[in-house]
Amino acid sequence: MSDLQSRLREIPQVSAVLEDARLSNLMEGRRRTWTGRIVQAEVDRLRERLREQTGAIADRAVLHEQVVAATLDRCGRLLRPAWTRVINATGVVVHTNLGRVNLPARAADAARTVATRYSDLEMDLVSGARGHRGRLVEQKAALLTGAADALVVNNNAAALWLAVRYLAKGGPVLLSRGEVVAIGGSFRLDEIIGETGSRLIEVGTTNRTTLADYERALVPGAVVLKVHRSNFAVEGFTAEVSLAELAALCARKGCPLVYDAGSGLLVAPTDLGLPAGESLLAEDVATGCDLVTCSGDKLLGGCQAGLILGRADHVAGLREHPLRRAVRVDKMTLAALDGVLTAYLEATGLPDVPALAALAQTPAQLQARAERLCAALAARAPVGWRLSVVADESSVGGGSYATAGMETRLVALAAPRAELESCHQHLRRQDPAVVARLNHDVLAVDPRTLAADEESMLVDAFAGAWNAASLGDRVVTRG
Repeated sequence: MSDLQSRLREIPQVSAVLEDARLSNLMEGRRRTWTGRIVQAEVDRLRERLREQTGAIADRAVLHEQVVAATLDRCGRLLRPAWTRVINATGVVVHTNLGRVNLPARAADAARTVATRYSDLEMDLVSGARGHRGRLVEQKAALLTGAADALVVNNNAAALWLAVRYLAKGGPVLLSRGEVVAIGGSFRLDEIIGETGSRLIEVGTTNRTTLADYERALVPGAVVLKVHRSNFAVEGFTAEVSLAELAALCARKGCPLVYDAGSGLLVAPTDLGLPAGESLLAEDVATGCDLVTCSGDKLLGGCQAGLILGRADHVAGLREHPLRRAVRVDKMTLAALDGVLTAYLEATGLPDVPALAALAQTPAQLQARAERLCAALAARAPVGWRLSVVADESSVGGGSYATAGMETRLVALAAPRAELESCHQHLRRQDPAVVARLNHDVLAVDPRTLAADEESMLVDAFAGAWNAASLGDRVVTRG
């Protein structure tokens, strides 16, 4: 018998593992089927490991224990929620990796209600006939932006894809070379346009595109597309055609204009402490674009969705498009978006939207919060850690305001690099997890993205991380 065969003979049988008393509760009823699949997968994994292993191996009893332990661990992870709550201490308001932005409580409550109860999603209760999904939500979006009509789809990439596919009908699409962007992950605008069946014609150069460039490239049946460069900036020797100029040209030439506004602002950026210069959705629509698209989250502060705003006839055509159903949203998204848009309609000042509130915090408010956090953390920090409040910048995030920072205050925790890394690792393993800023010499907390009720939770999380890392007595020196 070969050495390999002798090693493989020690592999426990799947049936023997399934009979282990520690798996008994996982073998009840319908659980038995998927638990059996996991045990089989763990046995297969063990077999591959033994094929590659050289030298002595453990006996069957030890291998049995390994398979049982691996099965219990994997089943335990599968039976927990697939997500972990995170306390965002980075200062990045629209944090894509952490779920973009937080919904207003009213929007979350609305989503929960329609998720757990029947609703008039596609029924006209007056006539008793079938109604249009999300019609009132779309009317609110149109009213807030001054558009003749609006359509809600599942994200902005889908909104742009559907708008171009509908208007171009496979014809050429003109786009400035400086706006052929990548929209996060692996989504490239040229590939999205290609999937509409249209041919992309790049206009101008990377850094300079003029109105004459567009006019020379226009051909019968063409659609002009303009894209907001939200996730990067071009500086130096540059030229860009304004949306209003492009709208006037398209009106003269009788060709449709689509504008991808990206984040989509409904309040003045200066009200949020952001630099002036970014247009509002209402201003974009007012230029005369045929269709304007934007995200429902990001700077709008809602849930993941895409809005298409513009001419009533075009939106009606989109609503009847055969592929519209493929990009429609569910009832929870509509309910959440409705709650956010209603907050804008009701507001006499800044709408009650968490993302906007986070952006609008002043340096004085952030200073007070940072000092409070610093004192609370200092009282529980280990020997050798130095805490101080320092000035720095927060980021908008989410591909918005790529070059603009917002003045903030950080709680900076200084310690040996190994201790900083260990602490941050333990913070990320907790529930709720904490994600902070880890630089070369400090671990920093930005209060801008902390909810008021998360401050004490953050302090407790740090204390737990320090204990887990065994960093010693809780005595601190303050810088």
